Amino acid sequence: MRDGLNFLREESHKLGMKGVSPLIAAILLIAFTLAIAGILGSWATRFSQQGLEKNEEKESCVGALGLRSPSFSGTLLTVQVTNQKTNFNLSGMAANVIYANATKTKAHSNIAMKDLNFMDPMPPGYNDWIVYDTKDSTKPLRVEVFAANCGTSFSADIAIP
Repeated sequence: MRDGLNFLREESHKLGMKGVSPLIAAILLIAFTLAIAGILGSWATRFSQQGLEKNEEKESCVGALGLRSPSFSGTLLTVQVTNQKTNFNLSGMAANVIYANATKTKAHSNIAMKDLNFMDPMPPGYNDWIVYDTKDSTKPLRVEVFAANCGTSFSADIAIP
């Protein structure tokens, strides 16, 4: 076995083949590691920046919607909606009318409020009324309102007395 290794070493010297020195190999490894770390660090910074920007926008939504004075008469549902923020427009306003019967709820979900002559986008501090004909004399349980730029997780709802 030793003779085989010695033979290989002698042959590689004859052919002029030399290996990379351990010092050069260590320097190359360190440079490669630092390059990968730089690329990953740059990506992580951009990724976290985007997440923070989204969270800041969603933070503006907390407590933005206020609902008051719900009433139901015959088939007509009315609710006053207020943008309670002083510096944030609410847009893509929509409502869900919630019934005890899930089929009726589904029929009255994701109602675009701009189709009901509702101000959209809704400027800060603005009040408007939802006036919606349910075409059904069954009294709903509650109304849920949300803005598309905030998502459904920041909705407001109010029970119908």
